[in-house]
Amino acid sequence: MSSSEQTRPLLDQAALALQALRVGGRLRSDVLLRIDNTTEAAAAPYQFDAAAGRLHRLGCRAIPDGAPLYGRWHIGSDDLTVACKRCRPLQDETKPDEPTERADLLLGVLSLVTQFSGVLKERGKDYQKTDEGQALTAQLGAIYRNLGRREKEILDAMLGTLDTVIERLRALDRELSKNGNKNGAEEGD
Repeated sequence: MSSSEQTRPLLDQAALALQALRVGGRLRSDVLLRIDNTTEAAAAPYQFDAAAGRLHRLGCRAIPDGAPLYGRWHIGSDDLTVACKRCRPLQDETKPDEPTERADLLLGVLSLVTQFSGVLKERGKDYQKTDEGQALTAQLGAIYRNLGRREKEILDAMLGTLDTVIERLRALDRELSKNGNKNGAEEGD
């Protein structure tokens, strides 16, 4: 192994690995990174006209034809100084979700993790036994072996943190299940 391969940044190594997958026909998508987000930006609730310096609501009739628009999903109080006088986008329209909705979302994710973590582990073990899985395992192992000491430490710390988060989610789920999933409510509430 040359010294240039040892000092090559992790992202360069990942890019080369993606190129190798693409050349080998093992990459299932033609799009690796979408830079033009025109489709997604057109659906944003607010549109900023970069030429006129005006912030509009989606569909405002004051937006000139062919205006260079930049999609905005949220606005702040500083954006109100450039707000369109016709459609008048307001900051209070971008209030965050209610805490109960966030809690429901968190509990839903927790439920999915606990329900499917065993299945995912088993599927991963089964996948490693296939030719495709063994090739991917070998490629990932080669990439890991070529990482520098610092990069390995960072990756190991990230994986360790992920393991800790999963274990804490499982403990929380067990605790909620043990308490009958009452979410802190007392009998008769």
